[in-house]
Amino acid sequence: MSLASDLIGKTQIAAYARDGAVHIPGLFAEWVDVIKTAIAENMAAPGPYAAENVTGGDSGSFFDDYCNWERIPALRDIVENSPCAEAAALIMRSNRAQFFHDHILVKEPGTSKPTPGIRMRPTTS
Repeated sequence: MSLASDLIGKTQIAAYARDGAVHIPGLFAEWVDVIKTAIAENMAAPGPYAAENVTGGDSGSFFDDYCNWERIPALRDIVENSPCAEAAALIMRSNRAQFFHDHILVKEPGTSKPTPGIRMRPTTS
């Protein structure tokens, strides 16, 4: 058994099918330090798609960047070795999951710029 298969069962699969998203507590518990490192490295050396989304009279910081996993070792480690791919495949009831790209969003507390809403929908009916 793996961590993902220990944490994902019929309840989580049904929640994903119904809601298009699911919370899996503990899935990345052992990866928190690697994730923090990846975010810090990305913010210290942003890629070509990076943006600070707070402008004008807005307060705070809302950083985003994507497509950096090949140049930031901690991101590559997450992509290649974390339980993310296995968890995604299990949740989608698939024998594999295809990685599209990384996307880091960091919105500091008190930032006045609204966060755009995103609604993910499952690809199966």
